[in-house]
Amino acid sequence: MKALLVNFNLAIDKTVKVPLFRPGRIHRFAGTITHPGGKGVNVARALKELGCRPVIAGFISGYNGRWIKDNLPLEHFPSLLVRHAAGESRICYSVVNSSGVSTDFNEEGPAVPPAAQALLLRKLVKKAGAFQVAAVCGRMSMGLKTGFYAHLTRVLKKAGCFTAFDTSGAPLLEGLRAGVDLVKINKSEFEEISEGTLSRRNILLFFKKYSPFGLKALIVTNGPRATLAVSQFGLWEARPVPIRRVESPVGAGDSFMAGFLYGFMKGLFFETNLKLASGCAASDCLTLGAGRIFRKEAEAFAAKVQVTEF
Repeated sequence: MKALLVNFNLAIDKTVKVPLFRPGRIHRFAGTITHPGGKGVNVARALKELGCRPVIAGFISGYNGRWIKDNLPLEHFPSLLVRHAAGESRICYSVVNSSGVSTDFNEEGPAVPPAAQALLLRKLVKKAGAFQVAAVCGRMSMGLKTGFYAHLTRVLKKAGCFTAFDTSGAPLLEGLRAGVDLVKINKSEFEEISEGTLSRRNILLFFKKYSPFGLKALIVTNGPRATLAVSQFGLWEARPVPIRRVESPVGAGDSFMAGFLYGFMKGLFFETNLKLASGCAASDCLTLGAGRIFRKEAEAFAAKVQVTEF
């Protein structure tokens, strides 16, 4: 199974555990987790643990970009990268306290020159047909032209990829209107784009609005609370398994996406996919570092997830 993870705004992710994090104080710590990051990389990391072979596409720049390029192979990630000279790839920091609450400091990253945008699209046109699924994840890089995400969606779908989005704002809207197959977002992202509160009624209305464009499934996660999911076959609610000890919730949504995509590629039923996705999210919550799951643990959690169809 081959999956393409499109993560334009690649990063160096740093995660540290500071039990008593207090603003305005000096904190000294050891054991920093440093690895290539961004939502797409997090999804790829969880997919690899499940048994998939993900390829990561995106932009890199500067010394940070060189580090990202050199370290992706250390995690056995093939990549389709475009390097440009406009600044440094970003660094993102997650500071986690003893209760598992994360305080995040995320750089925006540099604006991507038009030539680099065009080059990556050309690479994707050539390579997209080799993938069963393609997931576009994370924040938009600065400098991307209006219509870039719509064009990307059409490129991926023309190549025969089942195309999924986990992003927000204007890029998500472009993808929806261009016919993206699956959207996985969280509660705040749904309420921003729908301009309404999260409810069964509103998720159905939103799905009915965009299904004529090609949308086949919409999933809205809500932290430790129930996930709502709608497809052309029905409406479901998935209740996560309660977790007594949360190490860090950062990346749990990305592992959810990985679980669902893996289940899709395996041909599992929609309800079973939701259970596996929820199990992956729970496993991620027990580790430091986004996208870090254990397959057997995720499957054990999945068996306990309650899914209700309405």
